[in-house]
Amino acid sequence: MLQVTSKDVNGWNTVIKAASALLEEIALEFHPDKITMRNMDPSHIAMLNLEWLAQSFDGYVCDGEYIITLRVDDLANVVKRASKGDTMEISLGEGNSVIIKVKDGYQREFTLHSLESSHTAVPLPKVNFAAKVTMTLKGFREAIADIATVSDQITFKGESGSLTLSGSSEYGNVKVTMTTSTPEIKEISVNDASTASYSIEYLDKFIRSLSASTETITIEFGNRLPVKVEAPLDQKGSKLEYFLAPRVE
Repeated sequence: MLQVTSKDVNGWNTVIKAASALLEEIALEFHPDKITMRNMDPSHIAMLNLEWLAQSFDGYVCDGEYIITLRVDDLANVVKRASKGDTMEISLGEGNSVIIKVKDGYQREFTLHSLESSHTAVPLPKVNFAAKVTMTLKGFREAIADIATVSDQITFKGESGSLTLSGSSEYGNVKVTMTTSTPEIKEISVNDASTASYSIEYLDKFIRSLSASTETITIEFGNRLPVKVEAPLDQKGSKLEYFLAPRVE
C-alpha cells in the first residue's frame, strides 16, 4: 500500500521544477520512511538527489519499496492544478497507474500511467570537499546574475574566511567577494584553499527551481571537484541536493 498526503504543494513544485531543468522522466523511489530520487541528466554532467522524509508529509503510508517513473511534464501539469491550501494525495492504482487526488472543498482525481522503468541506481559522488559555504539563496542568485553578464562559467575560490566568485571572457571580467562579515554569508569553512569552475547555465537551472521560501543553501566544492548545492525542503530534515561536474580546461 502506498498513500502520501500533503497539505502544502510547495515541496512538490520545487522537486518538479528542479527535475524538469534536467530530465524528461522522473523516477521516484518510495520507501517506508522516505521518498528518494537520484537521477543524472543525459550528458552526465549534473545529478539531482532527493531525500524527502516521511515526517515532512501530513500522511505517509508505505508498506514496501516502490519505484514510480513518470514523465516530468505529466506530473507537473497535474501539480499545477493544485493551489495553496489544497491537499494532494498520491496512491497506487490498478496495474501501473498512479492516482493523484487534489482536494479543495471538492475532489479532483487524476490518473497517470507509470512508465516502464529503466532506472538504475546511481551512486553519490564520494568526495571530500575542501570548502563549505552556507549563504542566502538570494545572495547566490544575485552573484550568478553578476557573473553571467560577461561569462558562461563561474569560478569559485575559497580561502580562509572568504569566498570569491568570478567570471571572464573576451568582453570583460567580474568578481564578487564575500567574507564572514557579509550579510548574505552565514558560514564559511575552508580546510584547504580551493578553486574550481562550473557552468553558469547548469547552476542557474537548479537555483531558479528553488522556492522563494528557501532562505539558505549550502555549497561545497574543492579543487577540480564537483560542486554540491544543498537546499532544504523544509525544517524537518528533507533536502534536495545538486551535483555539477567541474569544467576542466
